Amino acid sequence: MNSDGIDLTKFRLDPATLSTPPVPTKIRKRREQFVMLPMWWAEELAKEPIATGSTFYLAIHLWHLDWKNHRKPFKLGNGMLEYDGVSRQTKWRALRDLERRGLIRVECRDSKSPIIQLIRQPGTFQS
Repeated sequence: MNSDGIDLTKFRLDPATLSTPPVPTKIRKRREQFVMLPMWWAEELAKEPIATGSTFYLAIHLWHLDWKNHRKPFKLGNGMLEYDGVSRQTKWRALRDLERRGLIRVECRDSKSPIIQLIRQPGTFQS
């Protein structure tokens, strides 16, 4: 009891009853997967000006999506990127950087997710 006559032990939470929220199956499965990135991509990203962490992350994410889509062009939505802490603005900034470096082609569409095509061989970028 405190000075107000309230028994605080009634309001205590048992830490054993608190649990962390379950990790969604989609996220759990994604954590088990891996990505292979061509070394020439890593070399391009390391050239001056060196790519930001978000650009590196997006590059890795794009290679994973490319594999999932059987090397065909794919839409790049905001959902999973936002879950990983990449905003829409950061996504577009990183896409522009990757395109400027000759690593991807971006097809912009009004009010829709862009369609991305990866460049798999150095020097094959046609602007």
